Amino acid sequence: MLNYILGKNLALYVKRHRLLVMCSIVLTAISSLFLVVPAYLIKPFVDEGMKLGTDPVSWKIPWIAFDGGSWLSWHQTEHVLVDNISPNRLLLLLTGVAVVSTILKSITSYFGELAAAAFSNRAVLSLRVDVFKKFISLPLGFHQKRKSGELIARATADLSVVQSSIVTILIGLIQHPLSAVVFLVYLLVMDYKLTLIVFFAGPVILGVIRLFGRKVKKHSVRVQDATADVTSAYQETLLCLKVVHEFSKGGYEANKFKNLAQTLYKRAMRWNYWNLGTTPILDVTVFLFMPVILVVGKMHYHHSLGDIMSMVYAFSRVYAPVKKLAKINNRLRTLQGATKRVFRIMNTVPAIREKPDAIVLPTHKDSIEFKNVSFGYEPDEPVLKNISFRVKAGETIAFVGSTGAGKSTILDLVPRFYDVTDGSISIDGIDIRDVTLDSLRKQIGIVNQDTLLFHDTIANNISYGKPDATSEEIEAVARAANAHNFIMAQPKGYDTVIGDQGTLLSGGQRQRIAIARALIIDPAILILDEAASALDAESETLIQKSIEKLHGSRTILIVAHRLSTIIQANHIYVIESGEIVEFGTLNELMALGGRFRELYDMQYRNAG
Repeated sequence: MLNYILGKNLALYVKRHRLLVMCSIVLTAISSLFLVVPAYLIKPFVDEGMKLGTDPVSWKIPWIAFDGGSWLSWHQTEHVLVDNISPNRLLLLLTGVAVVSTILKSITSYFGELAAAAFSNRAVLSLRVDVFKKFISLPLGFHQKRKSGELIARATADLSVVQSSIVTILIGLIQHPLSAVVFLVYLLVMDYKLTLIVFFAGPVILGVIRLFGRKVKKHSVRVQDATADVTSAYQETLLCLKVVHEFSKGGYEANKFKNLAQTLYKRAMRWNYWNLGTTPILDVTVFLFMPVILVVGKMHYHHSLGDIMSMVYAFSRVYAPVKKLAKINNRLRTLQGATKRVFRIMNTVPAIREKPDAIVLPTHKDSIEFKNVSFGYEPDEPVLKNISFRVKAGETIAFVGSTGAGKSTILDLVPRFYDVTDGSISIDGIDIRDVTLDSLRKQIGIVNQDTLLFHDTIANNISYGKPDATSEEIEAVARAANAHNFIMAQPKGYDTVIGDQGTLLSGGQRQRIAIARALIIDPAILILDEAASALDAESETLIQKSIEKLHGSRTILIVAHRLSTIIQANHIYVIESGEIVEFGTLNELMALGGRFRELYDMQYRNAG
């Protein structure tokens, strides 16, 4: 049942809390039964309790008697609950029953809703955590093709819709139909012929609900998409705020955001047109039948005032759940749109996956080998073509070449941020696709050109890969990265909070902290992708000395535009248009007088 209502994906999370769901349903059902009590109180209250004098009266309720014990033969009658009681005492009795039923209804309703809130929040808590885990488990290729703000909207706005809708829908689908059925049974017992007149409104009501439900779902999807665009604009502008200020584009960005906000407003209003339009249309449809009930009930069936008031009340209580069910139908359509977007991401199959029988990669001691490796971010757009090389453990190799030649892509393939299209990459003779990602990446320390730091202390940023690192270990790697001196100059030393993305530090300082962070895990393989690009000449010299210290103790792969940082490399590979065009030692390449010599002369001629 839950699968049909919520969809099998969302239902899996709700079913984890079956006990709370059942508790909520049972209490809600009991609470709904108490709603019919006033219908049984109105007739005796008006017809008997309001009589003048002291003549005894009785409290009767409509009943069905079966003739000869047969289910097929029956007639309407009345069942006496209390007989020979004065009108005033009957009023007191009816008032007492009303008070007790109201208290019991309130108690069962409260605990039913509390149980519903518990299972709803627990289900969404699990889903929210799983969505976050999914985000960080998906490979870089997935995120690079999507706006991060859109993904944030899926994890916030869409999940908020899910959280607010689950309780309303599940409880409403129990409470409102049950309430309608209970009052309908009462009406049928009171006068089934008069009750059947109301059924002529049924097809009209169902038609309205279906029409408005489809429109609400369509516009709900559009509202959530527009919300994602607005969230993306917020996130992207804040990330690029320095650029916005630099080019004085505040007005332009504000206008662009205004257009997105206006689109969201228009789509939200279209959703409201249909969502809010359901109620007045149903009100008009249903209450056209109310005069019929009053007139026919009095003139044709000769009901008393108490009968008429009781039946009108019951008819209104049948209609109220129907109207609420129409809103729940709209809410369900909105929920379906939100869950569809969330689980489209949850059901995404990662391009980078471990094999079921993946092994733990032993500590790297022999070599890293690229064998006929080709790769492209898109199938028909190769970035690397037939790359082959072998680097021994402890060696340092460097990749140089023009911007966009594919140097950084080569480095990204080693930790399996992407998988090769053709060929293979092996570490110590083991294909990296045959090992667990955790055992592979724990042996690799990476320093990228774009340094990403957390809004946290310097110590916590350095120890990110090894949370249990001692202060001595943190200081040791900071010294190795030539970062200790500037860290101690900070207001709180290693306990200094460095701001969002490390904005309170200079580019060179951030880069040296990133190098220390890479070293803290004691990696067997160190990847330096333009590690010195953000440093001044003095810092570059310090980093170069740090790399020289590591020479021979780790396998180091370097991408560098500044050729001064690769002087100690055992081998240098020149990459152009995704292919190795030259390779050798520094002296061999200089003597060759090819592309490397051209790059070398260009750089030092410009430096001169």
